[in-house]
Formats: sequence, C-alpha cells, structure tokens
Amino acid sequence: MKRFFGKIENGQCVLEGDEHNHLKNVLRLNQNESVVIITGDGFEHICEILKIDKNKTILAEKSKKICKNNPKNTISLFISAIKREKLELVVQKAVEEGVINLYVFESQFSAMKLKDEKMERWQKIVVSSLKQCERADLMNVQKIDFETMLSLFKKCQTRLFANEREGKEFDFSSLKNAKDIGILIGCEGGFSPEEKQKILSQTSPENVSLGERILRAETAAILLCGISSLFSKN
Repeated sequence: MKRFFGKIENGQCVLEGDEHNHLKNVLRLNQNESVVIITGDGFEHICEILKIDKNKTILAEKSKKICKNNPKNTISLFISAIKREKLELVVQKAVEEGVINLYVFESQFSAMKLKDEKMERWQKIVVSSLKQCERADLMNVQKIDFETMLSLFKKCQTRLFANEREGKEFDFSSLKNAKDIGILIGCEGGFSPEEKQKILSQTSPENVSLGERILRAETAAILLCGISSLFSKN
C-alpha cells in the first residue's frame, strides 16, 4: 500500500497540499482503496479512502500496527554545519539509516550559518525519506550550539568521533550490544585545535578512523551511521 504523512483525529485523516496532490494526481488512487498513513507516532495506520475532493482527501482509519522498520536502538548524529545541499543529503540518508536524533551545530570552520536555515525544509526531507524507507517514527532534527553538542554527546553510552588524521582502527563489531550510539562529525574544515581539545577532554570519545583516505564530511557521516546501524542491528 502507498504511504502518506498526515494527522489522524477521531478515526479520520484529511490529506491536503502535497500529500493530497500526490494521492489524487500522481498515483491516481480511487475511493475505497486502502493506504498507509504515518503520523510520526511509530504506527502504520491502515486507512480507507472515503472521498477525494478537489483540494483534500478524506480517509477513515481501519486498523493500526507498530511499524517493524522503526529503529530498535538509538543512534544520534552530531554534525557541524556543512554546505546546504550536502547537509540535506545527510538528513535524507540519516533517516534511511535509522538515526533517531540529528543535531546540527556551528563550529569555528562551519561553512554555513544556521540562523539562515529553515527547519521546515529539513522536516520536509525527513517526511519524504520516512515514507521512502518505510519507517513510521519521525527523526528528531535540532539546531544546537557547540556547548550543547558537547553536553548531549557526552551522555551517549557509546561515543564515536571521526577524528580526521588522528583516529584509530575501531572494532565495529563491538557495537552489536550497543543501544545508545553518538556519532560526531566535523564540517569541511574539521575542528579547530581548541574545539578538538574540548571534545577529547570533556567527552572521552572513541577516536575512529574511517580509512587512509580523507573523506568528505557528508561521506563520513553517511558511512559511520550506516556501519553503526548495521552492526547494532538497528
């Protein structure tokens, strides 16, 4: 069944805007057909189309079930602000790889100012990716400052820091029992010596090497999230 994002109130769902247009004009679904509505609560809501109007579609909920594709463990990605199109790619892939929390922060060498970024754009990418990979829980996306990043990253039980040029070989199979993984990625220019010292002294992370080649920030983020997801059976 096709998947749509919406709200369910009193057993009914009303799709408008892009979701309605996709149902009516792209997929050309009809009255009495069944679809899956995801609301971000972790459930798949099976709904029947009652009526398709010009500007909205009305559906009735028939049943619901927990989505089997929701992440089982908590992976939190902390990434310093990189260029807009690259960050949007990271948002998309993080959803697909089962990331629960995505925290974006500014560091000294960040190429982008977060005050200029609109959360609505990121949320739209999250919803689109959610439907594509058949998750039903919304990934949490937040803009935070550097000090808040340190505080949140420190609370993760397993802390992986992609420490460019200084990382060491890491046994990723050790993540098979990990339930709460934090991943820290710098921006295109990496972290300043002062920032790196704070990260190492305040959070005591695993300094992880991703190989001899220097990876782009978005590549490192996607790779490390994917590895963590696979090994932790997320």
